This record gives sequence, C-alpha cells and structure tokens, in this order.
Amino acid sequence: MKKHGNRLVALGTLGVMAASTVGGLGVTAAQASSKSKRNLAIGLGAVTAYGLLKHNNTVAIAGGIGTALAYKSYRKDKKKEDAREAQRQQWYQQRYGSNWRSHYKPGA
Repeated sequence: MKKHGNRLVALGTLGVMAASTVGGLGVTAAQASSKSKRNLAIGLGAVTAYGLLKHNNTVAIAGGIGTALAYKSYRKDKKKEDAREAQRQQWYQQRYGSNWRSHYKPGA
C-alpha cells in the first residue's frame, strides 16, 4: 500500500509541475514579472529536492531541467528590470541634479 501512495504523490507532483509549466506558456514575457519566475524556479527546485529525497530519478531530472530553465529566464528578466531601473534613476539625476533623491521613488 505504501508504494502506491508514493506513486500517487510523485504523479501528483509531476501533474502540478506540468500544469504550472503549461499554464505559464500562455503568459507573455511582459506579463510575467521576475518575481513570478523566481517563485517558479523555487517551486521546481522543491520538486527536484523531492525527487532526490525519494530516489525518483525521473522526477529529479525533470525538476532539475525545469529549475535550470526557470532560473535562466528569471536572471534574464532581472537584468532587464535592473537596467530599466538604472536608466530611470539616471533620468532623475539629470532632471533634478543634486536634489534627485527627494523626487525619486524606487520601483514606482
């Protein structure tokens, strides 16, 4: 009976992972923030850890590949966001001079 329970948990985990991956495909890059991609990478990392702890190579490999792809996408978006924020900060510095900090609101 215990083996069937482990299989059901593994299948459920794979189902959730597949649904989150397929569900994320309909979202454009502009709609998905870097935070949501970071959270997806963390969730897939948890799936990888589960696969490793339960000695389930299929779940571990699928989770590892998903984690790597999600993390790569997160870093790419984070770099773009950081570049936009630096550009915004530079605009405030040019516009307001030495008093720019009183007008600048980070992330607004």
